[in-house]
Amino acid sequence: MTSPGKKPHVRVHVSLKGQPDYEGIHKVSATIDHEVRKVLPNARISIRSDSGEGGGEAGRIWQLVKSIAEDEPGSRGAHNIHVQSFGGKLGVDFHLEVAAGVSVEQAHDVATRIEKKLKAANPKISEVVAHEETVSYLISNERSGHGAELRWFIEHVAKRFPEIELASPPTIRQLGNHQLHVIIRAAFEPDLGMEKASQIASRLDAAIRQGFPAIVRVDITKEPGEGRRTVPTMSTTRS
Repeated sequence: MTSPGKKPHVRVHVSLKGQPDYEGIHKVSATIDHEVRKVLPNARISIRSDSGEGGGEAGRIWQLVKSIAEDEPGSRGAHNIHVQSFGGKLGVDFHLEVAAGVSVEQAHDVATRIEKKLKAANPKISEVVAHEETVSYLISNERSGHGAELRWFIEHVAKRFPEIELASPPTIRQLGNHQLHVIIRAAFEPDLGMEKASQIASRLDAAIRQGFPAIVRVDITKEPGEGRRTVPTMSTTRS
């Protein structure tokens, strides 16, 4: 943790039994995040996990990700780094922090460069998953106290709708009286009609609010699954 007088930064290292998939890893991370915030609501939490089979190698990979992410132009660093061992290979999953002003394409390019450098630095790394998020988004999540848990929930709910994919991590904003505003960029099948897309978005909206009553507004931006052309936005609010 950081010294007294500063915003606490909690670093957690978790060794996981067996070979959990990435969804299982994120569920564990969300639970840890939630429990830590019960004690330190305003803390910034960095969670490092590994399968427990990599020994010191997992620690070296963790340091490698931190070093490359911090040195890469356009990156503001990495946190919540998970290292998973499978079949003699390594999988790396981490959250990449970028400036709020960059575009989705620019953030993706930064993540791609980091992925290439990681694989070049260690041939055992066969899979790299980077979750891009802006620093302002990260701060918003920390202040609300719902960051990792709520984002994992939204991503899990979205999997019920095969017609869409989340184009980026959902943005969570805190309104007055502990109410939350969620912004989602959703990639739909390019040939799907707008009427059908709006119906799916409405069902996703309802499912998210049912799970988290504190969410009073959900904005869903509809984008084609291929290309980068933006199509109209549907905004829904609870009266």
